[in-house]
Parts: sequence; C-alpha cells; structure tokens
Amino acid sequence: MSWPDQLRGLSIRQGAAVLLAVILVSGCATPGARSGGGPAATEVLSEWKRADRLYARGEFPKARESYQVVLEREPDNNDVLFRLANIAYYMQDRETARELYARVVDSGLTDPQLFYNRAALNLTEAYNDLARYRDEGGPSTLTSEIRAVMAAIERMSDRRPPVDTESRTVPAQGEGER
Repeated sequence: MSWPDQLRGLSIRQGAAVLLAVILVSGCATPGARSGGGPAATEVLSEWKRADRLYARGEFPKARESYQVVLEREPDNNDVLFRLANIAYYMQDRETARELYARVVDSGLTDPQLFYNRAALNLTEAYNDLARYRDEGGPSTLTSEIRAVMAAIERMSDRRPPVDTESRTVPAQGEGER
C-alpha cells in the first residue's frame, strides 16, 4: 500500500500532523546531514556558517578559505561551489569563476541565477575585449552595433551584478535584492 493510500483513513487533523512531520524531517537536510552526522559533520556545519557570515560581509579571502574546508569534506556541494564561483568573480579570478560555474552547471543544477551569473561573467569578458579592441584600434573602428552592445552591457552591469541565490545578496556589497 502506498503512503497516500495509508493516509486516506486518517482524519484531517491526523493527516496534517503526518504532513507536518514529513516537512519537519525533510527540513533536516543540513550540511551536517550531508556529511554523515557526528562531530566531523558538526565541524563542517560550523565552518559553513562561518563562511556564510564572512561572505555576507564581503570578506572574500577568508570566506573562500572556509568554503574550501567545507568543499574538502563535501566535494560535490553545489551551494559551496556556487559561492566560490561568485567569490572568484569578484576577486577578478575569472578563470576559476568560469571553471566553478561550469562544474555547477555540469552537475545538472538548473537554477536560473547560476546562468545569470555565468552570463554576467561572459559579458564582462566580452566588454573587456571590446574595450581593448576600441583602445588598440581607436574609437573610429567601433561600429554602431559594437557601441550599442557595449552600452547595453554597461546598463546591465549597473543594474544587476551577479548575486547569490541563497542569501539573495550581491557578494561585493553583502546586501541587496536580486
């Protein structure tokens, strides 16, 4: 008998209690639970919380160190990989950011914010390449289309830099809605 069939004989109050219990138990999937429990899991959870606080304050080098500790214990942790990618982006380590965003995408995560952040990275690089083209060849070499693309990228980056899905913060500032 499937679990929905088993619930049919319950009163509304009993069914609600069972549903609440399921919700509460499913909410227990914390970083420590991923790590297998025990003292090591508690240390991982503590380090993760520390990293999140540092990240929110914009202390990226320290946050990166703490996230690396978590990643050593949980190498496939997409939340940590995503944060590390954002940190790399803001610390101007574009290659690491690209690699980390790719790992998260390759894992199958389909969070729209991930794709936005990766696109922002690519647009930043495209803008830098176009600016260098302009600087090397002179402004007269820019077509109206290239000028329009550069202006659009400038408007986009002024409005909405990459943000983190979980904390909904702009990493460089540590606050702000997405």
